[in-house]
Amino acid sequence: MFEEIPMNCKYAYARVSSKSQQDNSSLESQKQEFLKLGVPEQNIRVEVGSAAENIKDRPIFYSLIDNELTQNDLLFVTKIDRCSRNTLEFLKLQERLHKKGVTFISLDLPYSNDMAVNKLISTNLAAIATFENERRKERQRQGIQAAKKNGKYLGRKTVITKKLIAQVQDLKENKKLSITEIAKVTGKGRNTIYKILKEELNYIPYNRLVKATKGETNETK
Repeated sequence: MFEEIPMNCKYAYARVSSKSQQDNSSLESQKQEFLKLGVPEQNIRVEVGSAAENIKDRPIFYSLIDNELTQNDLLFVTKIDRCSRNTLEFLKLQERLHKKGVTFISLDLPYSNDMAVNKLISTNLAAIATFENERRKERQRQGIQAAKKNGKYLGRKTVITKKLIAQVQDLKENKKLSITEIAKVTGKGRNTIYKILKEELNYIPYNRLVKATKGETNETK
């Protein structure tokens, strides 16, 4: 069906939350879906980043939108949550692409050749997905509260390990990478990298994170 749509070029965006997912079939399965739809491999953009992060912290995705996509292009994703966390974000993205004349297709949603119908379908289903996600979060909160009450809740397992701290320190102090660049290399969220720099490696925020002296460290604690 997509082959019948007149398009200058097909692009696709794939996202995984961490390097551990990147190492398994998650990323590869996304790529294979795109290739079957006729997306050239060189037009598939890949990003590693947590879904909990601010959508604007996905530089590859926004570079694709701002600098590569042009009128009559077609953009594929496998699922809505690869590029938006809630209905509001999805609506903003949809409007942004609409203004550029780019057709957006999420493979987990029904599709119509009538763009107005397609927009209505995707908007309504995005709203339902957001509603279901909020219900799931609420059930999780209730489960955590019940576990705490019964003394069985141990909290989330931290992703911050001695190995990760050492890696972040090397990337920051020896390789001189930014927080965003460190997040890409490690496959961790920017918030996690920021927390390690601030709480584990004694960096303090001025205009940017800088290494604190012993006196500054004591004052800021």
